[in-house]
Amino acid sequence: MHGLLKRILWLQAIFSNKQTRCSDRLIDHNYMDLSTKWQVLGPFQIGTREATWGADPLTRLGGFTKLSYDKTSKYYSSLGANGTVGWTLHEAKTVTKNEDSVEVAITFQFPDVDWKFLQSIYGWSALQFQAWARGDFLIHASEPRAVVIFTDNVLEFFIDGESYFGGDFYAYRRAPLVLQLAPGTHRFDVRLVRDVRAMGGNLPPSLRINIKAEFAAEKLAVSSDKMILPEMVDGKLASHLGSVPVRNDSDDWIEIIGLESAENQFSLEANTPWRLAPGQSRPLNFHISNVNSVDERFDFLLNFVMGESSFLRSCVVSFHITKRKLLEPHKYTFLHPSGTVSYAILQAPRAFNMTSSEELPILLNLHGAGLEADSDQVRHMLDSATNIRAWTVFPTGVTPWSGDDWHTWGFADVRAAVAALPLWIEEVGWTGPPIALDEWYVSGHSNGGQGTWFALSHQPDSVMAAAPVSGYSSIQAYVPYQFWTEMEPGLMAVLQNSLVSYRNELFVDNFAGIPILQQHGSNDDNVPIYHSRRLRQLIDGSGWSSKYVELLGMGHWFEGTMTTEAMCSFYDDISTVGRSKTTVPDNFSIVVPSSGDMRTRGGIQVDQLISPDQLGRINVVQNKKSGKWSLRTSNIRRFHLTRSKLQAKLPQAIEIDGSHPISLSHERTSEQLSFVQSSNSSWSMTQDEHWRCISQRYGSQLGALDAILRTTGPLMIQSQGSNTLKTALQVSRNLYQYFGADCPITESVDTDDTFSSNVISIYEGADTLPKISPTFPVEVDATKGVCIRNAAGRQQCYPLTAGVGALFLHPLPMERLQLVVWGSDEAGLRSASRLIPMLTGVGQADFIVAGPECSWKGAAGVMAAGFFDASWNVSAASYMK
Repeated sequence: MHGLLKRILWLQAIFSNKQTRCSDRLIDHNYMDLSTKWQVLGPFQIGTREATWGADPLTRLGGFTKLSYDKTSKYYSSLGANGTVGWTLHEAKTVTKNEDSVEVAITFQFPDVDWKFLQSIYGWSALQFQAWARGDFLIHASEPRAVVIFTDNVLEFFIDGESYFGGDFYAYRRAPLVLQLAPGTHRFDVRLVRDVRAMGGNLPPSLRINIKAEFAAEKLAVSSDKMILPEMVDGKLASHLGSVPVRNDSDDWIEIIGLESAENQFSLEANTPWRLAPGQSRPLNFHISNVNSVDERFDFLLNFVMGESSFLRSCVVSFHITKRKLLEPHKYTFLHPSGTVSYAILQAPRAFNMTSSEELPILLNLHGAGLEADSDQVRHMLDSATNIRAWTVFPTGVTPWSGDDWHTWGFADVRAAVAALPLWIEEVGWTGPPIALDEWYVSGHSNGGQGTWFALSHQPDSVMAAAPVSGYSSIQAYVPYQFWTEMEPGLMAVLQNSLVSYRNELFVDNFAGIPILQQHGSNDDNVPIYHSRRLRQLIDGSGWSSKYVELLGMGHWFEGTMTTEAMCSFYDDISTVGRSKTTVPDNFSIVVPSSGDMRTRGGIQVDQLISPDQLGRINVVQNKKSGKWSLRTSNIRRFHLTRSKLQAKLPQAIEIDGSHPISLSHERTSEQLSFVQSSNSSWSMTQDEHWRCISQRYGSQLGALDAILRTTGPLMIQSQGSNTLKTALQVSRNLYQYFGADCPITESVDTDDTFSSNVISIYEGADTLPKISPTFPVEVDATKGVCIRNAAGRQQCYPLTAGVGALFLHPLPMERLQLVVWGSDEAGLRSASRLIPMLTGVGQADFIVAGPECSWKGAAGVMAAGFFDASWNVSAASYMK
């Protein structure tokens, strides 16, 4: 009775006048409405992932928001009959409607376009289009209300002429827009962008969007249904980290003061105080322990204050913890390198006759696009394969689309999931076989199949064997970029080089020695079987081979896809292939892009390229009799050997590019041996690690603009006051929506050596950008404009006219990065900020100067774009008008 009485008193305190709920519910008997008839203009041509650059032909006419419905008006379009398109009306279907919310679904098709003919010439590229739709949004209320707006499958929209970029292209519903809207009618202009990767290659192509609006019922909205929590395994938590999404639906800043559990059910700790800007969504991390394994429901108080007030408010958060048995697939949590809480599904080894001292490898199974790792499809896809002698891990990649298709963000999550396994062993008291943490068998389906190719090409020394199933070869080959706005070849080369790390076909030389099973259904209409056939051919051309299984008459996915006879044979081989079996041939090659995602190959890791404009390559010939290695390099500036990664004895000597052999006979104890090429092309061994400094680009700083995602700790967004707060909110919302990233917003950031995070700094106006180092090749000057010093040392300046925007990477101490996002005015900042990494395949270089023409020409309107080399100088192949 004592516990029950305590619970009653606790709940009474929450709902009494002594403490205010989050929900300070506003006026009752209000309602809202969305149009059932939508005015549509289009379709127009759009390339794969081109919309991020702008590329809206109507902006040349002032933009869709300036146009009025007129069924007689015609607009030029390469897709329409007679080269023109006009206005049409589309019906919306009401999904739900009540006094607090309304949701409509609209399907758009354009039957007058000869899609079948276009596809016969241009393939899936021709089944992508853009258009615009206009509807009304009516609020019935006596005073302004906070409205929460969800935009499924939408990338960009305007409300009352105000632009909002990012939307919710994958329908996550993680970070909706929050607006304070007055009573009356509001205009809703939605840009429609059809994307084959996200929406399929069906004929005729169609696009369905859902728009939902609801009154904010709370000042602080807590999405307890989207909490990330560990599961309980035989009465013990599998891990101790959790997070809950919270959203500020008020027009004031909110500060979370602390969390406290009810009835001492458990212990709860959070890193508070913790701030939310008006309209911002963030995941609130916490540490949970001492959980009563008998309880079914758990509650805690979330305490907060608003604005400058000291009045304490509280809301109750309720949740359940799922209970599992030790040998069931179950969820454990951990920190992604960015500091956000992520999870994976773990199946501990179930095979029989295993001694507790035998280290077992890890089987990584990478899910396809749009799937949660804790869905039944993923969690149970290997249930029938009961004799897998491995630790089976189903990572998430943080999101159902694995962040960025299992690349920079998504694969960092894989590595974090693996690193967290020893802590799981400690928490649950595991007494079975230990883990070989650096021995991976990688399999994956669809997008996860492509992720498997990425693991092979970028992390080869960790991969014992791989089985890509129905995986595409690269985003460039999946839906080609045929329909992008025409541009100069030099600029297109920069864009393609920005995506080179995604081009798995270029790195097949890194596969040699690793057993590969390819499986694909011959009737796959989602990922055409061409991708597997092509990679098989490329692997053969590299001198290696794969086991290839083409399933006659089978499609993309079917029950048992991952447990076919071929796949079960792959799992059975786990017991026979391992670290004791050398996988790297005596003679092998390493092919690398300028990317911080690359790891060792044969114990060799490239640290720096001479130029980021082309790939680097090392051909290795091992003479085991003499103990000498001969290396031939191309575009390599610096590399090192890691002793623990070598699959052969440390050589007695290394000869590089025909130079005099470098003796290693006195370096038998060093874990790393580093080699550097001088300006006169001679090679030497060095023990000096002081080169890793702010003047050099290395490690996690390498890559294109998406290098900013390799942060240790939350991505900090630096806003310069109220004039850039809207942009900061949009950036924070998009990074949370598409990556699950936690992005605090602040006006000042300490970037000294003790700070661990990467920073996105947002500026508007010529006088707002602080002076950067005088040696840095990019500057914004109020008199000269945006100036870039090219590889020849010549400075090219672009005047600060209306609509000019720029963004560029800048080094910070301790291998960190700052992304500077700047606009000459609001339009320029809008143009630059939309290029912050969000969707894969966009092609953002290290620096970009976007002109006002980007709004209708897309990337073809860029004035300058290119890369920084190992010394943070502009590379020779960078593009400058």
